[in-house]
Amino acid sequence: MIRIVRYTFVVLLTLMLLLLVWQFISAIVLFLLSLAVSAALRPLINSITGRYVPKRIALGALYFLLTAAILSSFWLIGTPLLEEVQRATDDSISAYDRAKAEWPQSGTLFQQTLAEQLPPSTDLYQVLISEQGIPALASVFGIAQNFFSTIGQIAIILILSLYWSADQFHFERLGLSLLPQEHHPRALHVWRSMETGVGEYLRSELIQSVLTGLLLWLGFSVLGIRYPILLALWGAIVRLIPWFGALIAVLPALFIGIGISSTVGILATAYTIGILLTLKLVIEPRFFPRYKYSSLLIILFVIALAETFGFIGVILAPPLAVAVQILFQHLYPLPEFTASEVSEEVTDIRTRLLELRRRVQSSRKRESIRLVERLQRLVRRTSDYLQEEY
Repeated sequence: MIRIVRYTFVVLLTLMLLLLVWQFISAIVLFLLSLAVSAALRPLINSITGRYVPKRIALGALYFLLTAAILSSFWLIGTPLLEEVQRATDDSISAYDRAKAEWPQSGTLFQQTLAEQLPPSTDLYQVLISEQGIPALASVFGIAQNFFSTIGQIAIILILSLYWSADQFHFERLGLSLLPQEHHPRALHVWRSMETGVGEYLRSELIQSVLTGLLLWLGFSVLGIRYPILLALWGAIVRLIPWFGALIAVLPALFIGIGISSTVGILATAYTIGILLTLKLVIEPRFFPRYKYSSLLIILFVIALAETFGFIGVILAPPLAVAVQILFQHLYPLPEFTASEVSEEVTDIRTRLLELRRRVQSSRKRESIRLVERLQRLVRRTSDYLQEEY
């Protein structure tokens, strides 16, 4: 009977905790993002903090500069961005009217069929101001409301991260007090490892997004593409989506560039792909070792959180997936090997490959020789990586 009561209590307590998490899920998401921001800024704070610079002054200066940079970005691109959005809207309406007028006479069979199904633009305006158009207008005003809500959320994240950075040791001591004392060293080590990994990811993505936006804006302006700021901002944001972000960033530049000429469309596409690949291959390895983490798990987290939180979930999912992977790596570590054992294994594999290459060269089969050379390069890279680890 006591066991049944105990199990019932545990189940009810778990359900109550889940209910509390669901009720305060928005606050929890903002808190997690603030932890990620503080983790990304900690190396900068530690580098500024020295013998003659107190931590609070370093915190104040860094967060002041960060806030000023965010506000300056909104101020610099706000007006041009709104002008480009208005221009894009007007161009879309003009293109719609032109297609409705020209396609029935000079268009292809598909365009003629599509033009017959398109309603006149006057009917669209009447729909927008009618009762059926109220949801559409509400969605437009909702976009503006969400914009100001996003600014408020960014302010909350910065404030929470400032509090966390200022009283990090007190918060960590409070969290460790919930665990038995013998687990404190390991728990603190796991927490610091998770914080370091998440900070590396966020710094890498932020730097890449800023560079992507600036370089795309400059390139699109030189190519004469309409809406360069809008397309650059689009590319800087959607590149955060794993795997498919690059494709989503390229498509608008391709279509709008082709509207000018096929050459401009191809150049804009090649330029966008080149920028994204260069940042991925050159900038990212300097800040974040992505090869240590599973891309599949990141995608699963993106799908799960995007369904619930939208774009905020897409941004939160990758660092959360990185934190979960680091946690499981510490809770369930792989078998450890000594440096001598690793060196012996690598030497044995290299010896076998050398013997295999001698045999293959005697047979003079090019495909087999190329395969053995690839295996040797792979073993060399693995050896270099293991030497760094051990």
